[in-house]
Amino acid sequence: MVETRITKKVDYIEFRQLIDKYKGRIKVNRHSYFRLSEMQRKVYKDRALMEMLIEGNPLFVGIQKNKNYAAFFRKKQVYIRLIFKITKEHLEIVTFYITQNIPKI
Repeated sequence: MVETRITKKVDYIEFRQLIDKYKGRIKVNRHSYFRLSEMQRKVYKDRALMEMLIEGNPLFVGIQKNKNYAAFFRKKQVYIRLIFKITKEHLEIVTFYITQNIPKI
């Protein structure tokens, strides 16, 4: 878990600029769904994850020790932690999962 620890907070404007820059070049890694049940896989499709990034308003965004970004979105009484990385060509959603809280830095 040390590699996924948030080391730096990213402000909303910086996050939005990053998403706007890669808006047409977002990919979802097949690994993204490995933590989900069959029922959850029916709800969270590639398009839903991309829309969460493009149209959603995260409550918190940070950079993890492994240099991936983690964006936290509120869904009912839980949060979706959506982890993505930036390459020269695209933004890649690496994985996501449901969590009970957002980190404090």
